[in-house]
Amino acid sequence: MNGVFHASYALALVFIFGETGRRGLGYFSINATTMIEDYLAGVILLLAALFWRKKHRMAGTWMTAAWAYATGTMFVPFFAHLEAFLRNVTMRMDQPHTEVNAIVVKGLMWALCVVCLVITVRKQSNSVA
Repeated sequence: MNGVFHASYALALVFIFGETGRRGLGYFSINATTMIEDYLAGVILLLAALFWRKKHRMAGTWMTAAWAYATGTMFVPFFAHLEAFLRNVTMRMDQPHTEVNAIVVKGLMWALCVVCLVITVRKQSNSVA
């Protein structure tokens, strides 16, 4: 769980500062939903990490919820971009299907979220049993 704890901080920063750096705050006027979704994922991961560090009784629940939300947050960006690449069609002008590096980064982020979610759920189920 130590790795999951540190990954929570790291990915929270990626969600918040990565999205801001990549799109800029002006993107709120274009697609606020995307920005809010990423910021919310970052905030929930930060809260979960803080609860975990303070050994709060709800820390495991928060960590599970945070990783579940982050996994869902990364699902559409990764798989939609991958599908666009496979179909050889740009579906969104701000995400050209030829940006393979972006697809790889999104895929790695989604995979990290899934791994951390599985570890967290297993830790929770072991502590209950």
